[in-house]
Amino acid sequence: MNWNFPAGNFTLRLPLVDQDGAALYDLLKEQTRVDHIPRLAMSVEAQALDELRRMAMRFETREAAFWLVEGAYDQQLLARIGIQKINWMLSSAQLQWELSDAADLAVLQEVMPPLLNFCFSELGLHRIEMRLRAGSEQHEALLQQLGFHYEGCLPAQVEYNDSSVDMALYSFLASDRD
Repeated sequence: MNWNFPAGNFTLRLPLVDQDGAALYDLLKEQTRVDHIPRLAMSVEAQALDELRRMAMRFETREAAFWLVEGAYDQQLLARIGIQKINWMLSSAQLQWELSDAADLAVLQEVMPPLLNFCFSELGLHRIEMRLRAGSEQHEALLQQLGFHYEGCLPAQVEYNDSSVDMALYSFLASDRD
């Protein structure tokens, strides 16, 4: 099974620990790109190398897979999109993304269908859900425009900066592709 694949004018590929550190750091050093998760932005480039190593370990155990989304021609990193908390018994996983300013709806409309198809057809998953900070309007609008369904709000799901954070839950089912 090839985990790297094209998606319109973009490529989705698994990251390489020894060469993607600087690009991942550039993406994840902006707090606005990770607030919806919620988590703190990276403050030093060494954190990106640690993150890449964790991503590789989680992939080896088939617990998660994270792809770097690059322009097919300029190889500029536009986003990191992944599935994590893969539950092979229930055929489900949680989606997570960090988007650069260039990763707008048009980019996601090219990238997400092949990614979801891979998850459903190749991996045999039936449900992809995304949990994000309630009130993350830009991300919630993108999910709805991509066909994800709002399922509700999970109160006080995460502790972040000494506060309880409500998480909005969106899902996309294999049957939603039709």
